[in-house]
Amino acid sequence: MYYSAGNYEAYSKPEIPEGADRKSAYIIGSGLAGLASAFYLVRDAGVKGERIHILERLPIAGGSCDGILDPSKGYYMRGGREMDDHFEVMWNMFKDVPSYEDPSLSVLDYYYRLNKHDPNYSLCRATIDRGQDAHTDRKNGVSDKAQMELLKFYMTPEKDLEDKKISDVVDEEFFKSNFWLYWQTMFAFQRWSSALEMKRYLHRFIHHIDGLPDFTALRFTRYNQYESMILPLQNYLKSHGVVFDYGIEVQNVIFDIKDGKKVARSIVFTKDGEQKSIDLTEDDLVFVTNGSCTDSSCYGDQDHAPDLTKLVNGGGDSWNLWKKMCAQVKDGSFGNPDAFCNNIAETNWMSATIQTRDEKIIKMIERICKRDPRKGKVTTGGIVTVKDSVDNWYCSWTINRQPQFREQPKDHCLVWLYALFTDKPGDFVKKPMRACTGKEICMEWL
Repeated sequence: MYYSAGNYEAYSKPEIPEGADRKSAYIIGSGLAGLASAFYLVRDAGVKGERIHILERLPIAGGSCDGILDPSKGYYMRGGREMDDHFEVMWNMFKDVPSYEDPSLSVLDYYYRLNKHDPNYSLCRATIDRGQDAHTDRKNGVSDKAQMELLKFYMTPEKDLEDKKISDVVDEEFFKSNFWLYWQTMFAFQRWSSALEMKRYLHRFIHHIDGLPDFTALRFTRYNQYESMILPLQNYLKSHGVVFDYGIEVQNVIFDIKDGKKVARSIVFTKDGEQKSIDLTEDDLVFVTNGSCTDSSCYGDQDHAPDLTKLVNGGGDSWNLWKKMCAQVKDGSFGNPDAFCNNIAETNWMSATIQTRDEKIIKMIERICKRDPRKGKVTTGGIVTVKDSVDNWYCSWTINRQPQFREQPKDHCLVWLYALFTDKPGDFVKKPMRACTGKEICMEWL
């Protein structure tokens, strides 16, 4: 699908490229991007499904859109991706994928109808004084001076923002605004985050600025994104013969570089502790997802804090692969992974999933978000930021439509909690969140 001023080209089926039936494809990573690559190869490019191989290190597809129940530890959700009306490539795909909830409808049709009948909006964006409404009241609270700074920020050429922090571009007055609270807690930005990255986010979501204060800009799936998006897409691909190879850790893609042309010649990987390789031909295609927002994730549980001792700045499976690819070129054309992964201390965040059926807790949730989470409809409408915690963990929490997992007991409620400052002691639990057990995290939230 081309970029165009209308939908003339969007509704036209693409021509099948010559020789497509001879092509094979190797897709490294089974996140949403990798699965979408396989989908378009099957539907639009005419590549046979059995000649498409998705190479995945984990025993489950989905990448950062995962959502699982571990019988020994409970529910895991590493967060969800923000959904947008203008994900043209994604919606063009999901209009042809049968939904998990109702196979007679596509994922797109089910999602569209769900959000039409149960539109998303928040009745309490932030709390203060232990659960009292902070009354942000849909106000951005940006002063005239800060508005001018933000406008200048938006218009600044990208080359002038390289290697600059957000705090280099705006001053303290901006950081005191509600807009910064909305922005920081929704997108996990810090004052020291990349100014260039924030500019790109501003451009990407400019049409949603008015809907950020109460989350009317957002849409949500019926269940977690793994069950509502990944599973139906995976089932579609399997029905077309696409091969999923799990337990494969790709360590490098070897390139032959001559006269400025780069050709992938082999894929080096390990499986079951044994190093192997796939030799590539001119009829082979290779797709690589470089980097990951959940690489090197560490897990705790109810009685144990996560073990962070093995974390290394710049390390991680996806980062290591990207770096090895970059080392083969001299012109920087494969990018700079160090800019994304070399400072864990300033880029980490932490989340927890809380499961409860305690009536006292349910009533507290109802008092704050003004909705009963057991009704199966929009509950918080997005994150609720705890302003009391701004000098501690700086927590936000959310409850999506319940049950969030199809097999979840109907009287149970799942709460997703996350914090921006994992190195600061809590307000009630005098420990950094990263050093806390699941029980202690729940105590701090309550």
